[in-house]
Amino acid sequence: MSSSSSASGRSPRRTSLSLFWRLVLVGLSVWGSGCATRQPAPRLPLPPAPLPSAQELLAPLQARPQAITGLRGLAKVSYRDAHEKGSATQAIALAAPDRFRLELFSLLGVAAIHTCDGQRLAAYFPRDKVLYRGVASPFNIARLTQVLLSAREITRLLMGLPPFPLEGAVGPARREPDGAYRLDFRRSDGSLITLRFESETRRLTGWAVRDATATLQAQGELDDYRQVQGIFFPFAISLSDAQGAQQISLAYQDVSVGPVPSAALFRLDLPVGVEEIDIDAYRLHSP
Repeated sequence: MSSSSSASGRSPRRTSLSLFWRLVLVGLSVWGSGCATRQPAPRLPLPPAPLPSAQELLAPLQARPQAITGLRGLAKVSYRDAHEKGSATQAIALAAPDRFRLELFSLLGVAAIHTCDGQRLAAYFPRDKVLYRGVASPFNIARLTQVLLSAREITRLLMGLPPFPLEGAVGPARREPDGAYRLDFRRSDGSLITLRFESETRRLTGWAVRDATATLQAQGELDDYRQVQGIFFPFAISLSDAQGAQQISLAYQDVSVGPVPSAALFRLDLPVGVEEIDIDAYRLHSP
């Protein structure tokens, strides 16, 4: 037995140990290959969510006029054009569809009050002791506020809506490169209205108007939505013209919605000692 062991040159113990480690290595190799085959397959990107219908995107906007018929708020308003810029605090009262009262404050108190009852426009400037009054046309509103919008458009804008009615042939929803949803309205005159919606909340974040030649005419943005009496309302609203030469930004500090304010709020009586000027018969800034 000893001669057999010496002839092979290996001891039984060493042989059994070598066999053991070979078996361990083989086992590890098999186990490792088995684990490799059980590795989870790489995850494929999820397909994009189906696009909402145009009606699903428009439903909240179409319900807004019924939900908000009256509004009061306090806001910081910033204005910039090619000639001047500035900012001030403004108290706002609105009643759908076309009544508003805007009180602009300066460091010295009330700088201006603009009212519109849907038919008549009034603008009172206490420092100058003058009150302008006339038809509530877009032209007269622009003469007194530097914003060429109708009374209805101003009311809609300040209520967090596109200033224009959503009319025309609406196309299907599309997805923008940044993920936002887009709707296009083609109006009978060939102009185009574009609405942008945030993809997760589907809230309106912007609008634009282009003429029949696709030239941008005006655009607006809505942001900082907060709940006001159960309604999500944009506390940040901006409006700019095609070249960005004129821009108005409004940041609400406080908003309440509810019953329509009294009709008397949207009319101005002539204060004592104040001159009244009929703007339909008088040219502003005339020599």
